[in-house]
Amino acid sequence: MAAGSPTPTASAPAATVAAGAGSAATRPAPPAAAAPVSLGRFGRFLLVGGVATAVHYLTAFLLLRLAGWPAVPASAAGFIVGAFANYLLNARFTFGLRGHHARHLPRFAAVASLGWLLNAGGMALLLHLGLHPYLAQPVVTVLVLFFNFLLNALWAMRPHGADSGQSPG
Repeated sequence: MAAGSPTPTASAPAATVAAGAGSAATRPAPPAAAAPVSLGRFGRFLLVGGVATAVHYLTAFLLLRLAGWPAVPASAAGFIVGAFANYLLNARFTFGLRGHHARHLPRFAAVASLGWLLNAGGMALLLHLGLHPYLAQPVVTVLVLFFNFLLNALWAMRPHGADSGQSPG
C-alpha cells in the first residue's frame, strides 16, 4: 500500500482488486460474520414474535367469526399459521438465512416444541410453589423467550455455508 493510503478493514464495503495495468475494479468485500447473539438480533426476534402473535390471533378470529369454526380448532389453526409466519420472518429478517429450509425448519420446530414443554413445566412448577397464574405466566414467558432466542440463534437458525447472505447483526 502507498504511504498515507487507508488500511482496509473487515467492515469496508468494497475491496479494490487490480484489474490490469494501472486500472482497478471494485468488488464487494465478503460480509463480516455477524455474532449469533446480539441486541439488534434480539430486538428483531421480539418484533417478529409480536407480528407472529398478531397473525395467530387474526387467523383464529377470522376462522371463529367468518368461517364459524369452534374456538379450539380456530386457535390451533391460528397457532400453526402464526408459527409458520414466525419461522419465515425470523429466518429472513432476524437471522438473515437465504435457503436451506429443510435444515432449519425442523430445528425451529424442535426449539418451539421444547419451548412449549418448558412453558407447561414452568407453569406447573410455579403454580405448585403457590404463585398466582397471573404472576407465574410472565415469569415463564420471559424464561421461554430467552431460551427460544438462544437456541434459535446458536443452533436452529445458525447459518450453514451457502444459506447465509449478509446476516443481520
